[in-house]
Amino acid sequence: MDLGLAGKVAIVTGGSRGIGRATAARLLREGAAVVVSSLRPESLASAVRELAPLGRVDGIAGDVAVEADVVRLVAQTVERFGRLDVMVANAGIADPYKSLLDTSVAEWDRMLAVHLRGTFLCGREAARAMSAAALPGRIVTVASTNAYECDPHAASYNAAKAGILGLTRSMAVDLARFGIRVNGVAPGWIHTDMAVNDLPPRGTRIESLGVLGRAGEPEEVAAAIAFLASDVCDFLTGTTLVIDGGQLIVAPKVRW
Repeated sequence: MDLGLAGKVAIVTGGSRGIGRATAARLLREGAAVVVSSLRPESLASAVRELAPLGRVDGIAGDVAVEADVVRLVAQTVERFGRLDVMVANAGIADPYKSLLDTSVAEWDRMLAVHLRGTFLCGREAARAMSAAALPGRIVTVASTNAYECDPHAASYNAAKAGILGLTRSMAVDLARFGIRVNGVAPGWIHTDMAVNDLPPRGTRIESLGVLGRAGEPEEVAAAIAFLASDVCDFLTGTTLVIDGGQLIVAPKVRW
């Protein structure tokens, strides 16, 4: 199915690895030009080199929690490519996993700054560029199944991801009049660098991971993001697709 992304320009934050990198690759294969953003310049340069054979790609380093960095990211994208059609607010962190009692204010603030403030800044700046150009853009947020069920020792992460659900709906309401659609994905267990120490090897069937008995691949989340970034789902806004292999529909096995 043609998603109509040829000729579009997209930004993917946290795009140098994992879900972000898979998303950048998928959008490039669909014919979009992609700006990949990451906090780590070395990782970013490597990703751009490896993605280059797929299409027109560029990299801009920055911290999504810093307003000036996000303003610069969007401005430079428009300068280099002439427009912005899609913003994928994917950048995130997972550490530290520790008891709420041991979580410092600095750790709490950093987690919410990257996930929640970062998504807000990416959405706001993208919407400003899209509305100024009268483009019916797409903003895709990345939450988590942690927004619906809570991992222990992950209060800041759980709260940040839950906040993204509400922010996605709020942006959808405020931006509808500009023709901008805002939707999100909530991945479950996915084989990424961030989860490598928590997952069994690929091919291992684990019932607790969901009815499909396995963790997902970044490319499977990227496919959903590409759909939400397209014109195919023009009547969809303010919703979050759960991409979890049936993880949330199975009652947890609790030993009392």
